[in-house]
Amino acid sequence: MKKFITLLLTICSLNLCFAQNQNPSNTPLTITIEDAVNLALENNLSIKQSKMDLEILALKDKYSWNSASPSFNLSIGANGSNSTTFKEGSIDSSSFGWSISGGVSLNLTPALFTAIKSAKLAYEAGENTLEMTKRNIELQVRKTFYSLLYFNENLELQQRNLETVKQTYESNLRKYNQGRLDELNLLKSQYNYESKIPTIETLKSTYETNLNNFKLVLGIDLSEELKLTGSLDEALNVTLDESILEQNVDEIPSIKTTKMSIETALNAYTASKYSAYGPTISFSVTDNISKSDRTIGGNKSKGDVGNNLSYSANVRIPLDGYLPWSNSKINMASQEESIEKMKQSLEDAKVKAKLSIKNTYTQIKQAKVQLELLEKSVELTQKTYDMSKRAYDVGSSDILSLQTAEDNLASAKYNVTNQKYTIISGILDLENTLGLPFGTLNQLAN
Repeated sequence: MKKFITLLLTICSLNLCFAQNQNPSNTPLTITIEDAVNLALENNLSIKQSKMDLEILALKDKYSWNSASPSFNLSIGANGSNSTTFKEGSIDSSSFGWSISGGVSLNLTPALFTAIKSAKLAYEAGENTLEMTKRNIELQVRKTFYSLLYFNENLELQQRNLETVKQTYESNLRKYNQGRLDELNLLKSQYNYESKIPTIETLKSTYETNLNNFKLVLGIDLSEELKLTGSLDEALNVTLDESILEQNVDEIPSIKTTKMSIETALNAYTASKYSAYGPTISFSVTDNISKSDRTIGGNKSKGDVGNNLSYSANVRIPLDGYLPWSNSKINMASQEESIEKMKQSLEDAKVKAKLSIKNTYTQIKQAKVQLELLEKSVELTQKTYDMSKRAYDVGSSDILSLQTAEDNLASAKYNVTNQKYTIISGILDLENTLGLPFGTLNQLAN
């Protein structure tokens, strides 16, 4: 009996463990907006590739001085011969020799300093590119997440509206069967109900397609059931004031990127000047050790070991840079012009950035005022619908008036949901333009 009970408990434990292991596959994966962002940042291919690029740039920056490193070479050689002379008998002769040669050379140019700075600037640009890639992916994920919430709320709204017109149709059907409603009004309510069903099915299909595309961005298996938790109202808890317009434009990501491009162009211009006017110093040292042995008629003579050391030092001073028609002079003039244009574009970008921030701020404020009006419109259309429904039930209103009230109420609710998403998108765009961490404005409001 003890053995039987033990076996029974073991089987039950195994079944429980198996059920627990199988349960995750049947449980929807519930994620918040922050969970979605973390998944995307971890799995996104563009971010992984940007990180790989940054690793190479870090390696180049670490060894950017390598152009000043001496160049070494080593060569080892051997040679020999074997011959026979037929004169009053045969005489065999042979020789064998070897040599070892080694050298070192070094070239020093003023461009070494610009090469080191260029590698450093390239690494900083790579860091900026990685950060911009992360921000773009996060912006995409956050907008998509809220668009799915918006889409889902709209779908629920349409389903509730469908349920309302269905109840109206069923009520009319009972009235018709009781002889209290004519067939024409019954057919109108039936058409009003059935015509909305394909729209609901299309919305469901579109939502599933968008959700699957979102899974791909997050790196989630398409067979995984995904459930988004959150609401549009939570993201709307934002209070904006005019202090946001005083943000330092030099810290805006787009402006920082432009300034880095100008700095890179200035460094390239300095490198061109060094190449056009700066001297190049070259050093080289070569040492050659050789030995050759010879054997004639069985008599071997040993050769001496030879050592040949040579060295050189040169200074090369370019003069083409002083000639106004030379390519180097023309190239430098072209670089100067490009840098000046970039500086002008930078100032223009600062003005446009300020204008964009102000416009976005104004649009959000106006959209929030519009949202309040739309919410009041929902209250009004709800009351209108309730009155139309009571009037229709007592027979003092026709079916067309009721259907119009139903459509107006559904449209008013949809406009509110759409306006909420518009405000959320504007807030995300404003945070992205300012370079603020996403959710900062929402946190300030709390």
